[in-house]
Amino acid sequence: MKIAVHSIAETLFEGEAAEIIAETPGGQIAVLEAHIPLITMLRGPRLSLMSESRGPVEIPLRGGVLEVRPQSEAVALVETV
Repeated sequence: MKIAVHSIAETLFEGEAAEIIAETPGGQIAVLEAHIPLITMLRGPRLSLMSESRGPVEIPLRGGVLEVRPQSEAVALVETV
């Protein structure tokens, strides 16, 4: 799936990922290809991605918002540590 992770200052990641693992107020979630549309708050300490080209990627964060869109796209707006 396509994912872009942005902070207020920069783009932290943009590319393809097979899996997104995120901490939310309701607990940990895993987002895979063809996930249902979703908007959720994010909690720290990190957002984990399994990048198809770079392998595991961990992005430290304090909080943020994750939007999973139709057609296997996701966007995360995060407050970095």
